[in-house]
Amino acid sequence: MSTSTAGAKPSYLAGIETVMVEPELEEVRYLTVGCGDGRQSTLYEFGQKDAEPVVLLPPYGMTFLTVARLARLLARRFRVLIWESRACPDPATPVRDTDFELADQSRHFSEVLAQAGIESFHFVGWCQAAQLAVHATAHGLIKPRTLSWIAPAGLGYSLVKSEFDRCALPIYLEIARHGVAHAGKLGKILNKYNGVPATPKNAAEKLTMVHLSDPEMTHVFSRYMKAYDDHRRIAGEFVSPALEAVPTLSIHCRDDTYSHFSESVQLAKRHPSLELRLLGQGGHLQVFNEPATLAEHVLGFMDARASQRALSPAMGG
Repeated sequence: MSTSTAGAKPSYLAGIETVMVEPELEEVRYLTVGCGDGRQSTLYEFGQKDAEPVVLLPPYGMTFLTVARLARLLARRFRVLIWESRACPDPATPVRDTDFELADQSRHFSEVLAQAGIESFHFVGWCQAAQLAVHATAHGLIKPRTLSWIAPAGLGYSLVKSEFDRCALPIYLEIARHGVAHAGKLGKILNKYNGVPATPKNAAEKLTMVHLSDPEMTHVFSRYMKAYDDHRRIAGEFVSPALEAVPTLSIHCRDDTYSHFSESVQLAKRHPSLELRLLGQGGHLQVFNEPATLAEHVLGFMDARASQRALSPAMGG
């Protein structure tokens, strides 16, 4: 039984420069979903409510706006729902220590979808969302029709250390160890666009830095990054059962060093069932800057799998 209701625009959005995503903000609907632990989550909805669902996830701690452009394109055919991590980017959502564990995130994610009445759906996730996808699928908490990963990270397959691992992650781990006071100091180092107006060239990166606007939120984000780092040591064991259960596409750009494309290359080498689209260029922020390219690949993959399913009964008979 669904407990989702029409909700209000989350207050954290008032502090974000949204000039580059105004069309998306005009179309999005806000759903409030109540969960068994007494807390609530916001789902961001695009498209017709009676259309086939797509669930689209940004990385841990990221605003839905980073993937909203892609959502708006997919919503021409699908009902698209986006879910964000608790307490980051929306500080109005309470957070508990257990919320950072992968098992707890998977349970919460599946509960939110159940309360919203979402059962059969297509999963599309950017970057670290791949961790949640394989864990929740392997444990039967979600049963997606297809999985589409954009620049997947955190599965432990890459042979090359990413730019994020080399440059940003050590700072976030330091913040996670030392707390909020440290977050205020080191957050200034990470936020290179602080005070710089949003432009078409920097809008995507500025949206990935929303968590740096406040030390408390920076600390929460850092705890998510520590969890991400810890989880990738075990996430690999869930890849095989997830890929065996669900047709999966991975899209990665050769010029993506922030989440190195080696992750997708090695996934495809070790799991032949994975369909790999290795693009020449677009970088890690292609999901925001060039969403039409990704939408074309994702929709093509979904259509091909739908055709295969339609032919299977006839071939079997």
